[in-house]
Amino acid sequence: MDLRFSADDQAYRARLRAWIHDHAGIAAGIGTAPDAIRASRDWARLLWDAGYAGLGWPVSYGGHAATLTQQIIVNEEMARANLPPPINVIGVNIFGPTLILHGTEQQKRRFLAKILSAEELWCQGFSEPGAGSDLPSLRTFARLDGDHFVVNGQKVWTSLAMISDWCFLLARTDRNAPKREGISYLICEMNSPGISVRALRNAGGGEHFGEVFFNEVRIPRGNLIGELHGGWKIARSSLNLERSGLAGVVSLENQLMRFVELARRTRRSARSALEEDLTRQRLAQFWIQLEGLRYLGFRAFSDQLAGHDPGASGAVGKLFASQLRQAIAKALFEMAGPCAPLTKRSPHAVQNGRLIAGYFDALGYSIGGGTSEIMHNTIAEKILGLPHSSPDE
Repeated sequence: MDLRFSADDQAYRARLRAWIHDHAGIAAGIGTAPDAIRASRDWARLLWDAGYAGLGWPVSYGGHAATLTQQIIVNEEMARANLPPPINVIGVNIFGPTLILHGTEQQKRRFLAKILSAEELWCQGFSEPGAGSDLPSLRTFARLDGDHFVVNGQKVWTSLAMISDWCFLLARTDRNAPKREGISYLICEMNSPGISVRALRNAGGGEHFGEVFFNEVRIPRGNLIGELHGGWKIARSSLNLERSGLAGVVSLENQLMRFVELARRTRRSARSALEEDLTRQRLAQFWIQLEGLRYLGFRAFSDQLAGHDPGASGAVGKLFASQLRQAIAKALFEMAGPCAPLTKRSPHAVQNGRLIAGYFDALGYSIGGGTSEIMHNTIAEKILGLPHSSPDE
């Protein structure tokens, strides 16, 4: 890839910076808005209308066909301004590109533009109790009944399930087939009769996860993505996008900015921690790793949009992003000292208590989207050509 910035790219960056200057106040008010979800949807719509969402998507599906360098510029400037990503991040970064690659023309025209505008929010129904790392062992079952699938089962650790309008999910449609060959990829309205959602509180105190229960839920056959029983191949596309690391680059950049801010304010004798050699070396190493993750993610993303399978590079990105997030969280914790574990209820809390929540959240990234152990196995088998870790894989 040639990622040098041309004169046109620099002009594009200047226009974007001017737009951010004029609209950053809107993003800053989301957290205190009476209806934060509605405000987040409005922010996502504003980004799309301005041409800063769906950057690499085809124009015919609501995208802006931006160049790779323009996509990089937008990510850089949004992170620099500490702006929130679109609320529909799962739809924009995972399901949308998957649908572009595997969906029918009718499905693309029905769903893609509404993903970018945040008119419809999406969640991902993959993990189940007993089928997380070993996802092909999932037990949610969909039987055909005329023109509908009837789904029964449970999904867990479903991000944004409580506020989503749609869910893309995996269900077993042939119990007698080998476990990777009897799975189908379906999409379902979250207000369908028979669906119930229960929020899960994580160690950091958040409730963005949920459990989703399917009880005789009827899904039209037209909501099948790809071929019947062919869902595992499509799921791999979604997982590669989720694991590429691209989706988390902006949040990692913001985390790194918090590290710089804390280092600047933390005093070590007569100078700030930012002036210490160890702090500066850590900062440089984090920045190098973040840049590597960015370009790895853009390569995987551009391959997907071009119709190519990026293969196991997604596992590299996912593992890399998890390790980097945890390393930065640990460094923040160490720098803050005894006050690091304090929550926002304490007057002595550092950065409004975000350190302890961020630390626990970082630990979860080694699990969500595929454990680090699974990522190591994937890299070993698919990239290094080592033997399978299990004879039935």
